[in-house]
Amino acid sequence: MKRFHYLSILLSLALVLMACQSTQQVRKQPAEPASVATTSREKDIPTDKASQTEQADSAATQAAVNDTPDPAAQQNPLQSQAAEIRPKEMRTKLTHLSNLIGYQVLDENGDKLGIASDYIVNTCETYIIYILMEPVASLNVAPGSQVVIPFEAVTINSGVLDAQNDAIQLRLDPEQFSGAPTFPAGQQLTPTDWEGAVRAFWSKAVRIGKLATSCNVPGGPVFKVAYATQLLGVELYDGQNNLLGTVQEAIIEPESGKVGFYIVKPAKGDGLVMVHLQAFNIPKEALLPGGTLTLLLLTDPQVFWDAPRITSVDEADDIELQSKMRQYWSR
Repeated sequence: MKRFHYLSILLSLALVLMACQSTQQVRKQPAEPASVATTSREKDIPTDKASQTEQADSAATQAAVNDTPDPAAQQNPLQSQAAEIRPKEMRTKLTHLSNLIGYQVLDENGDKLGIASDYIVNTCETYIIYILMEPVASLNVAPGSQVVIPFEAVTINSGVLDAQNDAIQLRLDPEQFSGAPTFPAGQQLTPTDWEGAVRAFWSKAVRIGKLATSCNVPGGPVFKVAYATQLLGVELYDGQNNLLGTVQEAIIEPESGKVGFYIVKPAKGDGLVMVHLQAFNIPKEALLPGGTLTLLLLTDPQVFWDAPRITSVDEADDIELQSKMRQYWSR
């Protein structure tokens, strides 16, 4: 009996020893990854703040390399998409195209570059596209010539329209006008073979968009450009060559140079008529050398005669009235 008891004790001890050895072997084996995908993702995740900072710095450096601007572009003025109006409470003065003729043109330091003697208007795209400037003597431009400057030097290049001081300030210095393209007195606008040299020169100094002398219409581009001084006072006819009236003023959006309306004095009756610029056309023959500029109404002339009348040009500055008149002419 005692012998059987001893055998039981020995058997129990053996079983305990085997269990301990098995536990030690399990502890010595390395843990297996939960999955291959988890292990791969963990390789890309920083394990401490130092490595996170390292990765952020590396990404920022790479972004800076990729986004480094063209050195030539860095010389251009900042792009704002709209001219600055100064002071804002005098904006309405800048909405009359005639008021801008004769404005001083200033450089970025406020020194005088010349006088804005005229503007070139693309009448089918309905934008001012160029300024003609009578330069000061210090710019050494041939006598009698006018410097041609893209109006985008004022708009998308952070220029200033200053109604209080009758001035246009450009983000340019006098040296940038050296060799600038010029117009002699009496320069015809069509054909527009002069434009390529103008855009090529100024694209080195200012940002220039797609606005130009051409109008993209079905059948190919056309060129319906005129001087502002020609448009102010030009006669408007219907399709039967009957006189409707005479343009007294053009209403513009000064921030962009967009021309919205002509204010027309009717050939008969009182008051003034606001006509949306897209209701006009310049006959092709009026743009030929030696041709007389005229405007042609593109719609039924009765629409002109039935249009609401205003009593003064200043009334046309009202935003709500402009909206109503756009709706009227789009019917």
